[in-house]
Amino acid sequence: MHNEIRDLELETLTQGDLFLKIDRARLLKQFDHVLASSSFYQKKLKGYRDAASLLRDLDILPFTEKKELIDDQLQYPPFGSNLSVNNSCVRRVHRTSGTTGRPVFLALTAKDIAATIDSGSRCFWASGLRPEDIVFHCLNYCMWMGGFTDHQSLEATGATVVPYGVGNSSKLIEAILNIRPTAIHCTVSYMAKLELLLETEFKMDPRELGLRKGLFAGEAGIQNPMTRSRIEKVWGFKAMDANYGISDVLSMFGAECGCQQGMHFMGQGNIHVELIDPDNCRKLPFEKGVKGELVVTNINKEAQPLVRLRSHDVIDVVDHNKCACGRSSFRFKVLGRSDDMIVVKGVNIFPGAIGAVVSGFIDEVTGEYQVVAKGLDMVEKITVRVECGDGVPVPRQEEIGAAIKQEIRDKMDVNADIVMVLKGEIPRTGEKTKRLVRE
Repeated sequence: MHNEIRDLELETLTQGDLFLKIDRARLLKQFDHVLASSSFYQKKLKGYRDAASLLRDLDILPFTEKKELIDDQLQYPPFGSNLSVNNSCVRRVHRTSGTTGRPVFLALTAKDIAATIDSGSRCFWASGLRPEDIVFHCLNYCMWMGGFTDHQSLEATGATVVPYGVGNSSKLIEAILNIRPTAIHCTVSYMAKLELLLETEFKMDPRELGLRKGLFAGEAGIQNPMTRSRIEKVWGFKAMDANYGISDVLSMFGAECGCQQGMHFMGQGNIHVELIDPDNCRKLPFEKGVKGELVVTNINKEAQPLVRLRSHDVIDVVDHNKCACGRSSFRFKVLGRSDDMIVVKGVNIFPGAIGAVVSGFIDEVTGEYQVVAKGLDMVEKITVRVECGDGVPVPRQEEIGAAIKQEIRDKMDVNADIVMVLKGEIPRTGEKTKRLVRE
């Protein structure tokens, strides 16, 4: 498949051309399938008799929420009333991560799997993975969509893939020393865990592993320039935001190119995306500087097609003009989840914005932090736990805490209590680190 990845025809279409040349026809075909085969959408879209009317009203069709899918699967186990093929056509079952509640079980046909690999392999190719690479794949294989399907996407670039998964990190480092791969694919949080392990158990500098490419997934941390700079300095490789997706609709559809100016939209031919204001649901344009929530519709899916799924991921459109790499798809950064946004005395704050402040002190902190908020709706005050680096004396820790507090106040108009903790006190995991803790 890697020869096909070099063909950038889809990726050189603007968002408008993509709709006219690809999305329109596939939406019509997808809506025909939905109306004929999905009991879930037959009820939800009651009153619509044909695909043409659905396409005409695309901007005003009802949204789909993940809670609806969870409730539907509880009522019609295991795959819900949105299963739009016979059970005999299902080739694989995955699940969502379940970070926001009960996981959704995901059924895929052979065609659905192929579409996932198509988009995923183009993401990894854009981020620089090539047939001559050996890549350690360190994401959870335990039913999670990002485990096995990302493995297949890595292989589709022509690269050699080592399926390590997460856990037993000491053995991972030993395997890397033996095999000497060129690349690793994991979360940013996992790199922090490996760095600590190399320091405490192996007494090694991370550069001694010889990795040349870091492909990151699952978290928005690598989009922070200070975090990226620190990782590249410590590990000695180019750190790429290589893997953004939403398990329910498409495992991967966003990745950086070598220009590192935001992730390119890479879901061409498989999903149709919209941008809305998360507060009033008004549609927004994919134009530079616009911030909004992604809404996603499958246009090439058989088993569980979704129509206007609210992702609750808020993005910032970095640019919509042609990139120096030749791609014309819009580029974006993920600001955070709208349901992770905290409102502190009327001010909207994403944990990632606080992380950006913390990373400004990266020479004296590890970059690890947690935001503790009391209350679910209106929050009076937040506490930020920040890990200090090795050898930072207590008086200096107090100065750093005071400086972080002042910068948060200056940039966000919010008072935060800063608690400096020792290195290693904030848990490292192989998956997503929980940055927001609600009490």
